[in-house]
Amino acid sequence: MTRSVKSHIRDVLTSLFSAQFIRHHAAALGAVRRRRKVDIVALVYTLVLAFDRGATRSLASMRRAYAAATGTTLAPSAFYDRFTPSLTKLMKKLAERALAKLAHNGTKKQRAFGVFLKLLIADGSLVRLPDVLERHYPSVWTNHTRASVKLHVIMNGTTRTPERVRFAPGSSHDLSLMTVEACCIGSLYIFDLAYYQGKLFDRIMERGGNFLCRVKKDANFRIIAADNPRWVGRRHKSILAEMRGRSFDVWVDYAYRHIPERDWTWWSLELRLIGIWSDELRRHRLYLTSAPVFALPADVVAEVYAVRWEVELLFRELKSQLNLEHMPSGNKAVAECMLYASLLALALDRTLRRDLAARDATTIPAERSSIVFRSVAPLLLDLIVGLPAHRPHLERRLRRVLRAEAPDPNRQRLSLPDRARAIIPTPPN
Repeated sequence: MTRSVKSHIRDVLTSLFSAQFIRHHAAALGAVRRRRKVDIVALVYTLVLAFDRGATRSLASMRRAYAAATGTTLAPSAFYDRFTPSLTKLMKKLAERALAKLAHNGTKKQRAFGVFLKLLIADGSLVRLPDVLERHYPSVWTNHTRASVKLHVIMNGTTRTPERVRFAPGSSHDLSLMTVEACCIGSLYIFDLAYYQGKLFDRIMERGGNFLCRVKKDANFRIIAADNPRWVGRRHKSILAEMRGRSFDVWVDYAYRHIPERDWTWWSLELRLIGIWSDELRRHRLYLTSAPVFALPADVVAEVYAVRWEVELLFRELKSQLNLEHMPSGNKAVAECMLYASLLALALDRTLRRDLAARDATTIPAERSSIVFRSVAPLLLDLIVGLPAHRPHLERRLRRVLRAEAPDPNRQRLSLPDRARAIIPTPPN
């Protein structure tokens, strides 16, 4: 009787993009022109899952990982020559599909965040590249980092998964990479001062969304509505000393112009200005939002804004665990393939984490999951592209390791989104 070679873990990982999907788009994009010794499916998974034991990775180590997983010995040139612009397009296509499926599956399971359907966090991070790529990816730090790429992410703070990802030259400003989709209805955008622009605020509000951000130091808004009628018509800085030691919540007139478009007309938005007194800093923290009071009470604003750190944790996870900043070559195609490979590793890790959490009913922190994922990546590569006869044994080994190491040892600890969700009021029926 033939022994079964089915593997649940393998099925979960390949659900993001099947071998057929890879082969079809590889042929359509020109990444494969004729059958050769290098298998495109095995190559893709090798780029994603070939982590070195040390802190860095190299093309030689990935070639050896490919040979170990497939049993195919390759000459260096046969492996290196596969890094072409067509392979970059394929990796980008796979990353877009994987992240889209990840966001779609997460949306089905996520719980309501108060009255907000989603908590969307926007931010960008610089990824250093070899200096030889300066012509393609000029950096904003030309004195010590001549080449870099800007990774811009809009992530779902509830599920901690990226919804939209974009790579651009490091000299690009975060605001120029920000997109607001029509589907943002009912969402709350959270971002830092890099996105502080009236035109962006207006665009979010026009599409049915809301935003929350900090206030620039030089801002001094005119108050148009407040519980204390004596404040109406005054500038908000004039009440800071009066409210020392206490928080406040007022409506202000936010006036702005479209200066880059040479439109000198003054536009105006009515927004909430919330001042939260900090005993530690001995001053107010000022926040600007379009969300109404019933949706975002003043006493929870600081905790909700703190969820923005989720995107910083995501960047740290990508760089420290998933090799985002470890470029094995100054070749443009290699660097771009590795950038998308890190995103694909993130998608595979999140998919495996969700499956483990659902099957074992346990809490698995995202960053802990990526550490464990990196450690078992060689076994995962063997499971996906290796001999079918080895799958039952690899499945058992992986299950033992994942069940022992992935769960959070502190079961009572809540994540940042869970803590914020707990304090946001539930909308009335």
